[in-house]
Amino acid sequence: MKKLTLIILHKLPNRVRFKISHDITNTKKFFETVKVETKNTALRYNQTINTLLVTFEPEEISIDEVIYRTATALSVEHGMTSVKLVEDFEEKSIDLLSVYSGAAILLSFLYGLGKSKVEKLQIGINNFTAGLTTAAIIEHAYRETQRKGFFDIEILPALYLLKSYLANRSVTAIALMWFTTFGRHLVLNNFSNKEVRIYRLKADNGKSHYVVDVRNDNSIENLSDLIDHIFFNNRAGNEPDDKYIALQ
Repeated sequence: MKKLTLIILHKLPNRVRFKISHDITNTKKFFETVKVETKNTALRYNQTINTLLVTFEPEEISIDEVIYRTATALSVEHGMTSVKLVEDFEEKSIDLLSVYSGAAILLSFLYGLGKSKVEKLQIGINNFTAGLTTAAIIEHAYRETQRKGFFDIEILPALYLLKSYLANRSVTAIALMWFTTFGRHLVLNNFSNKEVRIYRLKADNGKSHYVVDVRNDNSIENLSDLIDHIFFNNRAGNEPDDKYIALQ
């Protein structure tokens, strides 16, 4: 089952837009959990793309409480499951096509190291690798444009390197294309991600109160997380940072 995830796409002093990993089935109860004891908090849920916009008055409720109330509502909606909170969202664009192109580059390098290589076959492998890498870069640019409205400038050096490859047919140019485009996504870490655990307490009057346990999220869900866990997990900034927040 996919981990319950709440992504902060955009936030201003009086509004927050979230991306939610799972559908909200009971919107009335969900909204009540977020809005409890506030008069000027409004929620708008887009079921098609699974986003939630919360507007509020900062004098009435803080932005942090809005975020943790939303995480609480999502947890309650799904049986008190812990929630992964992504605060500084940056997509880790190491998808299958880019992985395949990386593997093709490695294969081309390994074949080039052989003593009995056939030159025409080497060029054929290089051409295939260049085509696959170019397709991966185009897909990456398309995804970036769809998500942000523009693609990152890292695409432009890759196109220049493609021109270089066409001139000398060197697999090194293809490798540089790949690392120029996807290299930074290998080291995007989950330093700002949090794991939010929700505990429900029953008061004497029967009303429910919630305690939120917030800690650094060190889960490994993809290649970027694995690299971060191996090389960066011992940083001082990754020391345990548990905090408990009581919500009425």
